[in-house]
Amino acid sequence: MRLLTVLALAALAGGLYHFGSRRGRALQARLGRADERLAEAVRSAIAGKGSGRVDVRSANGVVALRGNLTAAERDRVLAAALSVSGVVQVTNLIEIEESAERLGAEPIGDLGPMQSGIATGP
Repeated sequence: MRLLTVLALAALAGGLYHFGSRRGRALQARLGRADERLAEAVRSAIAGKGSGRVDVRSANGVVALRGNLTAAERDRVLAAALSVSGVVQVTNLIEIEESAERLGAEPIGDLGPMQSGIATGP
């Protein structure tokens, strides 16, 4: 009798595990599709706002943007991404590139005693 009880409990536990894992995979698939739809909506919203390519990733309403843009373009892209319905947060990984005109106006050369943003000299 005890053996049958143990086998019945093991079968029940296995069935619950199997049901839960199937349900979990279905939920993951639904969330993955929702994340991709949100990323596509953000791509559409930021189209034409910057001259460079911007990579868009999304997970649970958090959108990460990565690319190289000027400061003004970055601001336009961030504002457009934040305006998309369903976006909870935007992670800005966009690097600022200097325009050619501005680079010509500033001196370019050795930073001297500075390394990694820490001043080492007097």
